[in-house]
Amino acid sequence: MTSNHFFVPKACFDGTRAVLRGAESRHFGRVLRGRPGDEIWLFDEDGARFRARVEAVAGGEEVVCAVLERVGPSDIGPRIILGQAVLKTKTMDEVVEKAAEFGAAAVAPVVTARTVIRLAAGAGQRSARWSRIAREAAKQSRTGRPPVIEPVRRLEPFLRRRAEEVKIVLGERAEGRLRDVLAEISSKRSGRPPESAVLLVGPEGGWTDEEEARIAGAGFVPASLGRTVLRAETAATAVLAVVIHAWTE
Repeated sequence: MTSNHFFVPKACFDGTRAVLRGAESRHFGRVLRGRPGDEIWLFDEDGARFRARVEAVAGGEEVVCAVLERVGPSDIGPRIILGQAVLKTKTMDEVVEKAAEFGAAAVAPVVTARTVIRLAAGAGQRSARWSRIAREAAKQSRTGRPPVIEPVRRLEPFLRRRAEEVKIVLGERAEGRLRDVLAEISSKRSGRPPESAVLLVGPEGGWTDEEEARIAGAGFVPASLGRTVLRAETAATAVLAVVIHAWTE
């Protein structure tokens, strides 16, 4: 059950008290018909979880809780960032949802040469929606830490900002299989996974030759998921599944 899990920003905690506001408070009061005395779980943007007891419900707009217990963030392995070329609305929503379910630390929307113009123009306005989707998916999967939605960037600014220990880009023409690339990375670290990694997935139309050259120049290792050509959203889900499985105990 996920109905008793609620997201509360750290700013809404005050010592031994926490306050649900906005959509979370309305969900508790109007949808679940929650009452004072109910015990619920809260989680913040750092992934910490709190067992709490509801003390007061103020007109469905605020729910005041007493914090009973704090549980630290769970160790879910390396810090994984998904760099995803901006996709159609529902498809991108699905990618954000799956990234949250797998425990990705962040989703970085990227505008590429083959991103549809109208999608690129509206991407920034969808960030708040993606954040909501990420929080709901984090509740469902109990990761407790919704991925940060980074600002929408074009490819060059995205590449300049990457300081992760490992950088991998999916490519149809890549010679190395993803499983082999991951194994080689781990072998160089005495079998241990990296502390952080960025996984870059392209648009429906794939990368241009110029983009592939720029990505390679930024230190990304190309990897393939196999012989078949996958949809972008399928590729994103697959690369997350393979990486999380390989690098999480």
